[in-house]
Amino acid sequence: MDSVVTPKRTPGSASPGSAAWPKGISGNPSGRPRKPITDAYADIADQKYPGDPLGRTYAQLIAEGQCKAAIKGKTEAAREIREALEGKTPQAFGDDTAGMSVTLNIEVVRKKLFGDDE
Repeated sequence: MDSVVTPKRTPGSASPGSAAWPKGISGNPSGRPRKPITDAYADIADQKYPGDPLGRTYAQLIAEGQCKAAIKGKTEAAREIREALEGKTPQAFGDDTAGMSVTLNIEVVRKKLFGDDE
């Protein structure tokens, strides 16, 4: 009887320049943890919408609906589309000078460095 032998490897045990696991052996044999609700949404999104004369999927119709809403001025729909295509806009944090002009930023830095009010 043949059995599969999984090599015992620990993170960092691979020699420099080699892969962490031998080719063909997964470091995560169970795969990614299941997300049942996400999986159900994905299954439905891939299905054809019943009665659609063009044979579009739920996902295609949802995307079309979002685009139509954005065209009508719905900013949430427009934001959703932009974020799906381009990613979320980075948010500034921890620095209240992020929105200031360069001149004002220089004045703030000068005050912090030298304590003067020039």
